[in-house]
Amino acid sequence: MGYSSGRCLAAVVFLALISFSPPVPAEAISCTQALQFLMPCQSFLFGVGEISSSCCVGAQSLARATVSSTDQKTVCQCLKQVALSVRINLDNAKQLPQLCKIDVPIPVQLNVNCDE
Repeated sequence: MGYSSGRCLAAVVFLALISFSPPVPAEAISCTQALQFLMPCQSFLFGVGEISSSCCVGAQSLARATVSSTDQKTVCQCLKQVALSVRINLDNAKQLPQLCKIDVPIPVQLNVNCDE
């Protein structure tokens, strides 16, 4: 397909998990870590597979790890950058929070303002 795993994962993360308010972890999250959490969602976000339990576990883990406003901004900017550079199935990305039972207070969209 020509897409790197990192770009696919970033697209997934951005569209599904832009901002969260879960329990507090010990350290700030990095873009690489955010992408790793969403790696199991790659086929779903590209529209070539169904959502899986491992995808939801990863998305829920990312939600729990994205605690501070700095974390939220970092993950948002990371996912937005990746999502804009690869083709994802936006309809699937919009469904991910509901399917995985994750509260995402910001609409899943490519033009989201990560600074708000």
